[in-house]
Amino acid sequence: MINTHTNAQDLSSWQQKYPGVSEITTDYSEHYQISINKNNQLVITQDNYEESMIITDKGTGFSAVESIVFSDLFRIKSYEAYTLNNVNGRQKKTEVAHIADKKLDRQSVFDSDVKLKTFNFANLTTGSKKVLKYEMEFIDPFLLHRFMFATSAVNEKRTLKISYPETVKIDYKLFNIDKNNLEIQTETKKGITTITFQKQNPVVVKQDSEAAGIMYEAPHLHFWISEYQTKNQTHPVLGSIDKLYAYYHTFISKINQTENQELKNFTLDLIKDCKTNEEKVKTIFKWVQKNIKYVAFESGYEGFIPREAALVYERKFGDCKDMASIITEMAKYANVPNVNFTWIGTRELPYTYQQLPAPAIDNHMIATYINNNELIYLDATNATVPFGLPSSFIQGKEALIAQGNSYIISLVPEVKSNLNTIHDKIELSLIDKKIVGKGTFDANGLAAAQYRSIIGDNLLKRKDFAFALLEKGNNKFKLIDFKEIDFDNSEKPYSIDYNFELDNYLVNSGNETYLNLTLDKPYQNDSFEPTRSQTFDHEFLQKKSYQVVLEIPSGHSVTYLPESTTFSNDLLAYQFSYSQENSKVYLNYDVEVKQTLIKPKQFALWNESLKKLKENYLETIIIKQHEKN
Repeated sequence: MINTHTNAQDLSSWQQKYPGVSEITTDYSEHYQISINKNNQLVITQDNYEESMIITDKGTGFSAVESIVFSDLFRIKSYEAYTLNNVNGRQKKTEVAHIADKKLDRQSVFDSDVKLKTFNFANLTTGSKKVLKYEMEFIDPFLLHRFMFATSAVNEKRTLKISYPETVKIDYKLFNIDKNNLEIQTETKKGITTITFQKQNPVVVKQDSEAAGIMYEAPHLHFWISEYQTKNQTHPVLGSIDKLYAYYHTFISKINQTENQELKNFTLDLIKDCKTNEEKVKTIFKWVQKNIKYVAFESGYEGFIPREAALVYERKFGDCKDMASIITEMAKYANVPNVNFTWIGTRELPYTYQQLPAPAIDNHMIATYINNNELIYLDATNATVPFGLPSSFIQGKEALIAQGNSYIISLVPEVKSNLNTIHDKIELSLIDKKIVGKGTFDANGLAAAQYRSIIGDNLLKRKDFAFALLEKGNNKFKLIDFKEIDFDNSEKPYSIDYNFELDNYLVNSGNETYLNLTLDKPYQNDSFEPTRSQTFDHEFLQKKSYQVVLEIPSGHSVTYLPESTTFSNDLLAYQFSYSQENSKVYLNYDVEVKQTLIKPKQFALWNESLKKLKENYLETIIIKQHEKN
């Protein structure tokens, strides 16, 4: 329905309510209508209404373009778009100037049928309304969308309606909001029940840097069809993990049914020198990592169904499901049991299978090798992760592991911080009021995988990356030379031997020199701003260790060494140890992140922990020059 009562008084009140905002959404609604057709199939359509208003031409600016996302599984049935302007007390409608379809451009997706239908609105000025109405059709009743009660734009109200006959049973779950904060109404007319959820003045969600994902804090709702009845027959859909797995199993039950002799012969030759099943799986996994290029597909059911292993082997590229397909099939040829397809959601999705037994819980697929009671997660989409470690973005998530017609659920562990260490050992000399040093940098586990992934095969940027990784002290740091060790072997630490100089760092006063030995200060700028509202993701647990050895110049002595200290709480731990032996001063210090996801209620503790850490970063040693006789 078009709201025509807005006048100058309403415009003025909105300008006062939202200072600095140029455009607000005055009304947004989605209405799902579920029915059963004569072929006893579910029919699901969604009527959408979006109404926004330009309240000023200053401030953040407004958009003349709106769009609808659609695909082969989520089709547009009809649409209407226009501008409304108040002319002499009446609403004048202006049709959109241009409508176009374009591919949704996402660099991470190689092939996708997801598109945008864009609308260029005309005759826009202060007080104008943009109205977009459209109807969508869901081809698959298992793939319904979540509803957000908050977005990044200002909304006056957001409404979700679900209408369904008595032969259909639905269920829903609210996240980050309870029923008391929503207007919820249920009514039944002529056998059709409609449940309405409405949120007035929803909060605006600000995107914070390095956030775990919007779903951790944003209020939203997932709903699903549990079952429906036709002629006394009950058809299960969703609502339990058993039902979800039954749906998933249809995607893998018919692939890799025929033995491919070429892939089998290659596999047997690849693993011919392996003595154990674990060696076989490791060899297969490493080959897939190195030789199958990861590309993402999101075209229709191609986004859910793995391709035949033989095709993946022939093409030498594939998405996460394709990599799982070839790993499981090669393991079969190698006669290794219990290497299975596994569904999992990445860390941006904060759900458990018990909370959300629906496809929205998963956006990734890997393989899992079960050896006695040990589970090894095989995610070849990460070409640099060592065998035996999960990729960082699935740590702490539940995995749904196929076991034929049954399944098991396991929790992917977080890799311990002592396996993801960074160790930097430097030896320093003071020459002509300048620091001259040499060092050895070692990264292990997921830290090494991260660096190798960032660097990739970009030889031209190698020194730039090494400089950024090794820079210390101040902006006068000069990397003289460096040598990488075992960069291409992800089973070993990534190491760098290097030489450097650091000028304008020492502080001299009379015959005393003040030197801060903490040339590296991890996390010192990572305090959370008071405005931050989203969970922070460290990606993986990590321990950064540093050893600094200073050669005291001849004719000098150390007159002050800071005290050693230790600190530990749930989020952070550190220790600093100063000592002197003959003509050398030693500082050993390490900083350990003990929790990957830092929630808003923990921000104050994190900031207080960093404050204490930074006090130690300010400590200096004092070196005094002896008077000459």
